[in-house]
Amino acid sequence: MHQLFQKVSLLLLACPVMVLGQTSKGNYSPLPLKDLSAFESAAPNWSIQGGIAIHPSGASKPKTLAGDGVLIGDAGTVLTTKLKASDLRLYIEFNVSPGAEGNIILPGGQKVKISDSSKQKTADASTSGYVGQFPSQNAAKSAGLWQTLEISYDASVQHIPNSARLNTLSLNGVTVLETVYLPNSKAAGDGQPIAFEVTKGSIAFRNVGYQLLANRKPLSISNLNYKVYGDKWDAKEYSKLDHEGQSPVLTQEVTNGMREFHLVYEGDIDATEAGDYIFTTIYSGPVLSVDIDGRNVVSSGEATSQETHTGAVNLTQGKHKFKIYYSRFPWRQPALGLRVEKSGVRPYDLHALSSLPEPEPKPYISVTPEMRPEMVRSFILLDNEKYKRTHCISVGSPDGWNYTVDLNRGALVQAWRGQFADVTEMWYERGEPQLLFPAGLKVHVSGRSSVALLDNANATWPDSSNINFLGYKIDPKGYPVFRYAIGSATVSDELVSGGNSLSRTFRVDGTPSGSLYSLLASGKQITEIEKGLYQIDDRYYVQVDKKAKAVVRPAGEMKELILPVSNATSYSMFW
Repeated sequence: MHQLFQKVSLLLLACPVMVLGQTSKGNYSPLPLKDLSAFESAAPNWSIQGGIAIHPSGASKPKTLAGDGVLIGDAGTVLTTKLKASDLRLYIEFNVSPGAEGNIILPGGQKVKISDSSKQKTADASTSGYVGQFPSQNAAKSAGLWQTLEISYDASVQHIPNSARLNTLSLNGVTVLETVYLPNSKAAGDGQPIAFEVTKGSIAFRNVGYQLLANRKPLSISNLNYKVYGDKWDAKEYSKLDHEGQSPVLTQEVTNGMREFHLVYEGDIDATEAGDYIFTTIYSGPVLSVDIDGRNVVSSGEATSQETHTGAVNLTQGKHKFKIYYSRFPWRQPALGLRVEKSGVRPYDLHALSSLPEPEPKPYISVTPEMRPEMVRSFILLDNEKYKRTHCISVGSPDGWNYTVDLNRGALVQAWRGQFADVTEMWYERGEPQLLFPAGLKVHVSGRSSVALLDNANATWPDSSNINFLGYKIDPKGYPVFRYAIGSATVSDELVSGGNSLSRTFRVDGTPSGSLYSLLASGKQITEIEKGLYQIDDRYYVQVDKKAKAVVRPAGEMKELILPVSNATSYSMFW
């Protein structure tokens, strides 16, 4: 056993990040990948392994680790599941070798393209995500990084014979296709298999999950009692009871057109099937929360345009008590909706149709760099952060390499590739909450100051360095060059598109009062694939000069990649 552990450890050190095993996602049923027994007769070009490591440039052949959980295919025979499906949701993680091409074949015979297409400037029929229509943008990652594909698909469409509908297709979290009608090459109404095809190179798959969408309704609500309070819309406690009663359905219309109200529903949930249920609230107002058996399942703050929030709970078969709190903005139309879903069941509404009126049309406002880079100042709210970052600038390049810098901290907080910026929440109506959203394939970088003075290479990296922002100038190509004072030195920071990467250069003027370092990346796993090339989890790669003295070091449960900075120091990122 000890020898086996040593061999695995050496392999992980010598290869790109190798992820082991298989986990399930959300409300999906996993396709077993212990062996090939979940598939019809398998050809020699398919195998089950415990992990795979792929070099992004193909400098070495893919390396595998014995075990299970990862399905690996080379060019050759199609692999067909024993599972038969019609309407479904499908979730797949995949990893491609350089130059690889293949397809996921849906029950109606339609092929979803999977390829090494990250370097394509525009999306076409050879881009990952293509199925009957070009994706709206190229959201593919580089070879060697695990990617996600999520599909909502109806194998038949009422009143349109021999047709299927692709409701949504998301690649790496970016929705690239919506509501695409497709011809069926085979009848799928009674169920047909899903298939995997590799036509060039190697493609690995893991965490394959599916939902077979039936139209049954295993959960209902009853015995609805409501109370309507006339307290001000932003009141935290309710005391002015206006009226109360019983309702046969869940609806905000029991408020009788009041401009300001707080509505409290109590009733029973009847679950005819035990299992995990996902509830989705759709509303406009200051608050909508759902409690089941005294436990909060969904709790959310302000929603101005019927935004959705979700929560999950495991329910036993039988009756359960539930409670809903909802209040209205007096200046907006009331809207109260509650949707439920369960593995194997098509989502359905628990509210009356009239309780959720058609929302007011809301435009999509974007910024698109054309001839020169674009810069937008905004607030930024990062995942897992409670408060907005208020002094941020986002920069978009004409060839699709974009980023955001927190000027207060001198921090590169996020970078993305593809379309630049969704500024709807900044520029529509009153412009609340003044947030800019990346419109392409985003990677979270660090959020902490990018440069800092350290006593030594082992000193803890500060959340916010002792730096002062001095402003920025614009270089001849239109990119900003940020300037910071750090002690007695001045550091300039320039991020530009390098064609197939985002390149960054620090220049130091003056003499720092200590050792100056840059934080290039932090992650759970940082692997040096070759001299100067590092893989950061399954998010992105960092390339430094082979002579640079970059250091990978532990930082609690995470790891950090830092680099000494002097004179002119550069590195690049790509994904």
